[in-house]
Amino acid sequence: MPRIRQLPPDVVTKIAAGEVIERPASVVKELLENSIDAGSTRIDIDLDAGGTELIRVVDDGCGIEPDDLPLAFAQHATSKLASADDLFRIGTMGFRGEALASVAGVGQVTLQSCVRNAASDAGAEVKCDGGVLSPVKPWNGAPGTRIEVRHLFYNVPVRKKFLKSVATELGHVCETVTRIALSHPTLHLTLKHNGRLVYDIPASAGLLDRIALFFTGEVRDALYELDSGPGPMRLTGYIADPKCDRGNAKLQYLFVNGRWFRDRSIAHALQESFRGLLMTGRYAIGFLFLTVPADKVDVNVHPTKAEVRFQENSLVYSLVRGTIKNRLLKENLVPQLIVPQGQEVGFRGQGPEIRDQRSEDSQQKTEAPTLFTSPRREQAEQTLAPWERGELADPFWRTPTGVQVPTIPPGRTATVNERVEALGPNPQPPPSREGEKEKESTPLSSSPPEGRGEKITERSESSIPSESVSDSPLPAGRGVGGVGSESPPFPTAIPTPPPSTAIQLHDAYLVLETSEGMLVIDQHALHERILFEQLRTRIRAGQLEVQRLLIPEPMDLPAEQAALVLEAADALRELGLEVSDFGGNTILLSSYPTLLGRKPPHEILRSVIDHLVTQERPPTKEAMLHLLMATMACKAAVKAGDKLSPEEIAYLLHLREMAEDSHHCPHGRPTSLLFSRHELDKQFRRT
Repeated sequence: MPRIRQLPPDVVTKIAAGEVIERPASVVKELLENSIDAGSTRIDIDLDAGGTELIRVVDDGCGIEPDDLPLAFAQHATSKLASADDLFRIGTMGFRGEALASVAGVGQVTLQSCVRNAASDAGAEVKCDGGVLSPVKPWNGAPGTRIEVRHLFYNVPVRKKFLKSVATELGHVCETVTRIALSHPTLHLTLKHNGRLVYDIPASAGLLDRIALFFTGEVRDALYELDSGPGPMRLTGYIADPKCDRGNAKLQYLFVNGRWFRDRSIAHALQESFRGLLMTGRYAIGFLFLTVPADKVDVNVHPTKAEVRFQENSLVYSLVRGTIKNRLLKENLVPQLIVPQGQEVGFRGQGPEIRDQRSEDSQQKTEAPTLFTSPRREQAEQTLAPWERGELADPFWRTPTGVQVPTIPPGRTATVNERVEALGPNPQPPPSREGEKEKESTPLSSSPPEGRGEKITERSESSIPSESVSDSPLPAGRGVGGVGSESPPFPTAIPTPPPSTAIQLHDAYLVLETSEGMLVIDQHALHERILFEQLRTRIRAGQLEVQRLLIPEPMDLPAEQAALVLEAADALRELGLEVSDFGGNTILLSSYPTLLGRKPPHEILRSVIDHLVTQERPPTKEAMLHLLMATMACKAAVKAGDKLSPEEIAYLLHLREMAEDSHHCPHGRPTSLLFSRHELDKQFRRT
């Protein structure tokens, strides 16, 4: 039986550091809290290699007396508590007196300080290397405190091995700075990394300005101010309009008495306030600041002070939920349709010249070998759906409302006269969408739409049906497609099914008669599976068609999300999403997969980012590709509520026959349910 023995001081220090210091961001948090408690009005932070090699924090606080410098590294030595009763009315950020001792146990620390308004202007300096203190030396510097932490975890290689990349560690530090900047809006903060300025937040920048800096102006402009009114407990802050939601809870910031914390109960109250205003899986945006009497909240319940305990938790819950609910009732939350300026609907710039040129170029294109070959797969790859052609006026390959589509025999395309006859005796152009300018009857330009460039990989000639045009061209806006001098060709290989064969119910389900009975198909789940397999096939074969943007789209992201996207840049490039660093927290989106052209490029990337930040641990490259392909296919597929024409239904069912697994969507949901003839007869008591 092993004997009980006292652990050496260095082992005790390393154990304590394991509870408090997890990564460089933990060191930055402890040092910033000490600077705030010292009454600092400006704090400068310098990092090297994400904080693993150097963390320097300089403040203009009250400073530390020379005789107290060695005590700063002692366990449980603090100037913030005098008795046990003070633990129940804590008004400072720190109080345990173990932060510097824990940091010094796993790093090389240099502490320099000069007391403000002291009789002597001379300061003092002390060094602590792995818990070993050096003698105190004089130091001539400005009033305040200067702390350097070098070579974090140099004496604990096991801990250092578990640190992430420099970009990830920098993202965590930026998140720490964000929380401090939001909770103390009058504090001047600067952050530099490898000599490069990341943040410079002046004291004059208010809370809204800081929200715009960290989370873009889009979030700031959608905020509603909160104030529960004076009282023992008070809630202030901002919540965002329900239309400005997110796919994760990363933008829910909770503060109590100037301290960031996390609490499932308060987060639930925030989310519950938006019940009925957000779709399932969407999260509200909120910046909530609680003011609670110090003796009504216990902040000494978590090693890193990330959690608190309220004495009257139900009262705080009701305060948060009631204040937000009442604020939302004062606003008109009816969504408004806003067409982005400069965004084209459909592909209006592609005329016959471009299509002819594309056909000529595709003749010289050689087919790359595929990993899996089969007659069904080859036929599916050679068959382009109408939404892939990019020739229809509507973003989702549908016939304009009120237009009757003629039945064209297989093997032949429609002539202009047949299309005019299909429009009736008094053909009228389809109604224009809100915010869309009327096109004049002028020849189409051969330039591509604004913001879109040439495709990296062109489609094969066999996938683009040729069209023989006779008679005079139709006026612009009079074709079946609704735009241009020519209408898009009808699918020649897929005849329109009889009305009794496939119908659409509630704009969400397709009902199909089969030899076995009645098949009910979820149109969204089926289209999602089809897009997923097309993405996977083309990525494996190296034939994914990518649309490059003439002008890359900049996207402002929080620092943590920007670092996450840049880390996944290689996987995103395989998916056709090419991203690059533009400086600060801005990334540039240079391309997107043509297959998903129904969605704006920034919306595709936004959905991918929302999915990435919800992952608790980084997935493998194969798993990431699968997850991202499934997410992209889900966002680009038709939704419940989308009205489909008979041609669209027929094409969707045709592609279903070509799919490898048409039974489930990439997320595991069934795409169809079969009601057998026997079961129907049984329910109607025919048997």
